[in-house]
Amino acid sequence: MNEPGIIFPLCAAFFWSIAVIIFRTLSIKISPLLITGLKNIIALIFFIILFFIIDISFINSNISQEDFIKICLSGILGMGIGDILFIYALSKIGANRVAILNCFEPSIILLFSFILLPVSMYQLNQTQIAGFIIVIIGVLIMTYEKDKNDIDPKIKQHGIIFQVCAIILSSIGIIMIKPILELYKNDISNLLWITSLRLFSGTIIAWIFIFIFNRKSRILYDLSNKEVITKIIISSFLGTFIALSLWIIGYGNAKTTVASILGQMSTIFIFIFSVFILNEKVTYRRLFSILFTIFGACLTIL
Repeated sequence: MNEPGIIFPLCAAFFWSIAVIIFRTLSIKISPLLITGLKNIIALIFFIILFFIIDISFINSNISQEDFIKICLSGILGMGIGDILFIYALSKIGANRVAILNCFEPSIILLFSFILLPVSMYQLNQTQIAGFIIVIIGVLIMTYEKDKNDIDPKIKQHGIIFQVCAIILSSIGIIMIKPILELYKNDISNLLWITSLRLFSGTIIAWIFIFIFNRKSRILYDLSNKEVITKIIISSFLGTFIALSLWIIGYGNAKTTVASILGQMSTIFIFIFSVFILNEKVTYRRLFSILFTIFGACLTIL
């Protein structure tokens, strides 16, 4: 595997972790819908500026109509609906529980890669199946933790369901465009163009939901809060712009699950940040759960 396939996903994981911590603080004040819509549209502005700076055309004749549709659908699933569900889960169950559930992502990508990708691109072995089972056990350890004093069981259940749904949608979305990313893995301009198109699609669907479900007066009130806007700009730049770009470039240069497991370093970063920055509670059971799920996720690339 080449260096971009290792370094870029690791850097993406670090920057994304910082963004998640900021999103968590924001989710207490404004709706997940608005956070998703704002972070996407701000990151999209950064991409437009970048395109002007490095002279990338906004019209890409290299992408076929079929691939164009796939990229848009991928963005709607991952950058739109998936992100809304993710931030909703983050607001309900906290950053360290979300970090544990994120370990599920390599296993979900593993499963759907086996189902959706050609056999020549991906094959499933016994070690990976074992890793998948271990991850499930690790997640169940966290799920059935006796923490009624810390969180309402129904809220926890809803948060877990939303996070798992977010992972499934995001995984399907990225697997849909894996062959396209493979095609342009050595062309950063095309990879950035694909990334921005995914983001544009996710932005459109997010704002459609915002105008349907959020009151306009509430949106205007939230947008007038300088602290909210400052945090959104910082988190959008680090998470949705920088981390997403590095992730897509790294994903195009690595095997599907390898890029995913490297990206899962964010699990460790988020868990640490949630304790020292957000002061979230950590139990021995939850610590054991995250170690167990990380071990299972690692097995998926052996």
